Amino acid sequence: MASLLDRTRWVIIGAGFAGASTAWAIGRAGLGPGVILEQETTYGFHASGRNAALLRMAEAEPVVLALLLRSAGHIRQLDRADEPLVRPTGGLTLVGPAAAAELQHHHDMFLRAGLETTLLSAAQARSRFPLLHAVQFDTALWCPSEGIVDIHALLTLYLHLARDRGVTLSTGHRAEGLLVEAGRVTGVHTSRGDVRADIVIDASGAWAGRLGRSSAALPLQPLRRHLFMLGAPAGGHHDCPFTWMEDAGFYFRPEGDGLLCSPCDETPMPPCDPPTDPAAADLLAEKLARDAPAFADLPLRRSWACLRTFTPDRRPLVGPDPDLAGLFHVSGLGGFGVGASAAIGELASLILSGRSPDWIDRAAVDPNRLR
Repeated sequence: MASLLDRTRWVIIGAGFAGASTAWAIGRAGLGPGVILEQETTYGFHASGRNAALLRMAEAEPVVLALLLRSAGHIRQLDRADEPLVRPTGGLTLVGPAAAAELQHHHDMFLRAGLETTLLSAAQARSRFPLLHAVQFDTALWCPSEGIVDIHALLTLYLHLARDRGVTLSTGHRAEGLLVEAGRVTGVHTSRGDVRADIVIDASGAWAGRLGRSSAALPLQPLRRHLFMLGAPAGGHHDCPFTWMEDAGFYFRPEGDGLLCSPCDETPMPPCDPPTDPAAADLLAEKLARDAPAFADLPLRRSWACLRTFTPDRRPLVGPDPDLAGLFHVSGLGGFGVGASAAIGELASLILSGRSPDWIDRAAVDPNRLR
């Protein structure tokens, strides 16, 4: 194993969506061989396997929107009729009267960007989706291209396609530090020995931005978010798409015979396997009582939490480290890592091959912007 790793061109730290999609894109571009190091005994253990699986396209941040639109095209090309990666449920964004003008502005922006959306009155939306009688809102934005991702299938597909192009996945393999020689990163010191590579790609999610920086980590903040599985509401719910209550600050979607809900909480935490906090259940109960009272008494069946990691401007980091030659970052994907993953990987592979994308402003995601 040591001799194989000594010959590798690049090593990726982390086998979540950031690392797996980057490995897929690098392999597709013929830039291998490479190695992915995953500290857990299985891939997708943290946020990549514990999120709500939403393919939410209606994101108003222009850089994130560009990534999502690009990524959706790639994922459609990867899709298979016998094993669909995305269930096209469509998605709704609901707002109260105070935010209706802003939603109209976003609708116009989405149309200019090529994302199909439609504005609906509350009456129109409730007529189409009866479950919405249970929630309070004024205006709805309908996006038919949104849906639910089979996150395990997509993540596994990235890794399998990368493997077919010469990528090796090593699980239970924790990166503990960088190897630096003559001012350049030349590999990784791991729990199982040194791994040498021409390029080290930090795609370690909540742990990102810390390797090689004992006291001055990059400004990446992991934030804990909770998800709750509630019982089924009265009257049926399977025909309702995922629904984002924008100004109320929560979302829900059908899942089996119940509702998957989140209060959209964001609590700063160090990198870890986050425990659940009873206060998050109270927060969800408070929001449901105010804006969806018919859901407030649904039984709580299960809860869990994950860490989503953000930069200060909530755009991802994709590019070379500003201080350490040989270190490359693919991190800070926040809450859009699943949907934007294919474009994130493509962007990383373009930059690593010395090319500039013509579909996004590279400077908007470059780590140098955080100086």
